[in-house]
Amino acid sequence: MLVRKEGYDDDVIKISSDSAEGEVVEIGGLYIMLPRVPKRKDILHNDKPQHLQCWRRLPVPEEINGIKSMDDWRQMPKEFRDKWSPYIDEEFRRRAHGLWFYNNGVPTYITGRHYMALQWSKFDVGFPDYLEPQRRIFIHLEACIVDDRCLGQLYTKCRRSGYTNCAATVLVSDGTSVVNKLLGIQSKTGSDAQENVFMKKVVPMYRGYPFFFKPIQDGTTNPRMELAFREPSKKITKSNKTSNEDDSLNTVINWKNTTNNAYDGEKLFRLFLDEAGKWEKPVDIREAWRIQKTCLIVGRNVVGKAMVGTTVNPMDKGGRQYKSLLQDSDVSRRDGNGRTASGLYKLFIPAYESLEGFFDLHGNPIVEDPLEPVLTLDGSTTSIGSKTYLKNARKALEHDPRELNEFIRQFPFNEDEAIRESVEGSHFDVGKIYQQITYNDGMFPSPVVTGDFGWRGGIQDTEVVFIPKVNGKWKITWLPPADIRNKRVQGRTGKVAPGNKALGRAGVDSYDIDQTVDSRASKGSCHILTMPGNPYGPALHFCAEYADRPPLAKIFYEQVLMGCVFFGVPALIENNKYGIVRHFEERGYDDYVMDRPAHLKVPGSNTNVRTKGVPSNSQDVIQAHAQAIEDYVFNHVGELPNGDMGHMYLNSTLEDWIGYRIDNRTRFDRTISSGLAILATQDHRPEKKPATFEDKQFFRRYDNRGSVSVQK
Repeated sequence: MLVRKEGYDDDVIKISSDSAEGEVVEIGGLYIMLPRVPKRKDILHNDKPQHLQCWRRLPVPEEINGIKSMDDWRQMPKEFRDKWSPYIDEEFRRRAHGLWFYNNGVPTYITGRHYMALQWSKFDVGFPDYLEPQRRIFIHLEACIVDDRCLGQLYTKCRRSGYTNCAATVLVSDGTSVVNKLLGIQSKTGSDAQENVFMKKVVPMYRGYPFFFKPIQDGTTNPRMELAFREPSKKITKSNKTSNEDDSLNTVINWKNTTNNAYDGEKLFRLFLDEAGKWEKPVDIREAWRIQKTCLIVGRNVVGKAMVGTTVNPMDKGGRQYKSLLQDSDVSRRDGNGRTASGLYKLFIPAYESLEGFFDLHGNPIVEDPLEPVLTLDGSTTSIGSKTYLKNARKALEHDPRELNEFIRQFPFNEDEAIRESVEGSHFDVGKIYQQITYNDGMFPSPVVTGDFGWRGGIQDTEVVFIPKVNGKWKITWLPPADIRNKRVQGRTGKVAPGNKALGRAGVDSYDIDQTVDSRASKGSCHILTMPGNPYGPALHFCAEYADRPPLAKIFYEQVLMGCVFFGVPALIENNKYGIVRHFEERGYDDYVMDRPAHLKVPGSNTNVRTKGVPSNSQDVIQAHAQAIEDYVFNHVGELPNGDMGHMYLNSTLEDWIGYRIDNRTRFDRTISSGLAILATQDHRPEKKPATFEDKQFFRRYDNRGSVSVQK
């Protein structure tokens, strides 16, 4: 249910079925309205001192605990059933509507599914503890289920955050409460889905349920293929001509092998895709989701929800497809129907908020260093917070970039860290790049400002202005002084030319085909780099980055043009995509496109015929391009010889450099354009003054005192 809440621009998702309005919380970019806080007497633990108010599994009455089946219940005396029916009814109410309890003095709401996980879902190590980050996961999932625009939750997790257990509890809770539904499971392999999820989690959880939550079941008590809540098959005889199908749910929880079309053609109520960031070819999580999501939709109606959770493999081992799915699940970017491109809503919780061993007795994460040692849920104490602990672990691995990278991916502080490229075979100095990334992440305020360029008043060819925006496509780290912005001069063709050639150069990796369907297509990219002798500010500084693939290529071309006009710099463009050059020419900005730099020309080669830009398939250019970035990283990234840190603040480009493969350059748009910008600045050589007759020395002469004089 969606409502509008004063003070919020976006829709608020109300997860309570009553009319009362409660607190609005933000989780994963969603505004979610919780139920209204009830009266104190209706909140669990209201009778305990504050320091004793924490989640503890509620005791189960011995009389109820001894009943194993509904048949046993029906055979109990009426007085017994009348006595305990209110208890059972309350458990069903809590499963449907959730529960409020005091946690260290704070009224705290948990959803019905979360309650079922804490109270009735026994894991291999017993019943779970209450953890605040998992509360957020369940509330976010509840919002995904309630919102009819959404197809489910996409959770990018750190190691051992408990998401698989959470998803399994939802499958069992929902599967035992709905009629005529199918709930499915897939993982990175079929055996993982069967053994690690279905047999080790789903089946034992169901077996541990109390009798009143257990529907009629078909099959064995330890099934390997499916958990079927239907009337067991019976042989029809003279005395048994009917069955009790009306009493069964006819609902099934099963698993399928990891194929793209595993559930194709079936209607799913719940679908759990475990370890989706680790699905390797020939199975593609993007293609699998394209097919599987149709199982959750009938016409325009969403009939089921997915739970997708994973740590992320290196990009070449399934991570790249997951990264694409993640980018398409941003709730801030919806289509005209209000849906994200994937239909999913993404969620990320930093590792320092989910790290085992760093939860206090109330289930709250111990993130920052406490003033005094804190007793933790596992019975130990800690004098440092989880963030310090993880930073120390990272620092200890700085000597080994590969191990450091893997550790960061497993325990990420932000979403970008979770989807890092593998460092194996990286062409550049990964250690220095990660030094720079870590330094950038610690800067406050951030030196990067996002925004868009536009013509003043919307009138082309007037003045370009920069408009800061949270979701802007340009990333800016330095702006030229106001009096030289938009500086233009008359060029050699009589048209306008850039007036700040001494300031910098742009590098552009373009494309020609308009994007219509495939959101995974390569982006266009542009970087602006200042010159070695920039008279207006920092030298050899990447001051601007633009990477996007708008629906029309001309939108990209115009953004690049406006960036060049604003900074007053020319651009070096890969000339295998000539559409952007034509756009500059048609708009009268021919002189903003650089000819092929002299130092990149091959003497006597016919590849020099087209002078605008550089060819992307020239091995000489490819090698020079990689060498240029390699030199830049060595001299300007990470810790420098004088002890200072580099001033390359564009983390997205730094990450792209890490993954760059010289034998497969297609998807590294930022690397291509940034390298071209570096190459473009190398074409600026101080002009040599022509030698004159007066400048030349011919021979030496000595005067009478023996000193040397010069005869000219």
